[in-house]
Amino acid sequence: MTKKIFSIVALTFILTGCMTTQYERGVSSNLVNYLYPKGQLKSHKNDQLPVLNLPLRVGIALVPESKTDSRFLLAEFEKQNLLESVAARFKADKSISHIEVIPEIYLKQGRGFITIEQIANMYDIDVIALVSYDQVAINELNNFSLAYWTIVGAYIIPGESTEFQTFVDTAVFDIKTRKMLFRAPGLHSNSRNHTAVGFEKRNRKMRIEGFDIAANKMTENLTVELSKFKRRVKEEGVAKVAFREGVSYGGGGLDWLGIILLFLLLRFTRTKN
Repeated sequence: MTKKIFSIVALTFILTGCMTTQYERGVSSNLVNYLYPKGQLKSHKNDQLPVLNLPLRVGIALVPESKTDSRFLLAEFEKQNLLESVAARFKADKSISHIEVIPEIYLKQGRGFITIEQIANMYDIDVIALVSYDQVAINELNNFSLAYWTIVGAYIIPGESTEFQTFVDTAVFDIKTRKMLFRAPGLHSNSRNHTAVGFEKRNRKMRIEGFDIAANKMTENLTVELSKFKRRVKEEGVAKVAFREGVSYGGGGLDWLGIILLFLLLRFTRTKN
């Protein structure tokens, strides 16, 4: 009797070891791979400082997917909503004259900063906000998956666990110097145990939920990082500011970059006197 029990326990562990598997799938629109297709990042240590000409002309675009699983691709309306949410954060800033949401098809015509510069010439923009995202689903069988040996088990026993890791990022670049001005990330992770049957339907809900939360965190961080960048321009001199010819900020329209410029002019005048 003891031998029989031992054999059953041993067989259970063997089967569990055989069935415990893990696999990943997902989608990625990798910013670094897109901007640097040859794999070598340029050093900007000795480059000139970006000159931000007020009011700024900003383009917003989604980096094309480089790693795809058709079940994870964002729908067109999801992409449009994401870009519009980023645009809404910039529209509140009076230092921006207009915002162009650039169709993804234009970025698919090539890769690297040469493509970005061609788009900039087409749309007459100074700065571009590149939105990218990564989402990975890690699926793993657990000990309860032994119940999948029966039809009923596959329906009622949560023998699998799936974790979604979602990352949404917006990186803002000065096109002329190719320097990144600032970036705003959003990260979310969610997981659950589930049965084998109905797996795809439940995972689609988790995918959408994870992406929405990560995107919301990114847009919230965008406001924070924009404020930090304003302070860095003033305190660290990470960029220069200038007005476009024929542009004036009267009637209360002077925004943060104008304030910075006024501050620098006043300091220069005091030093001279």
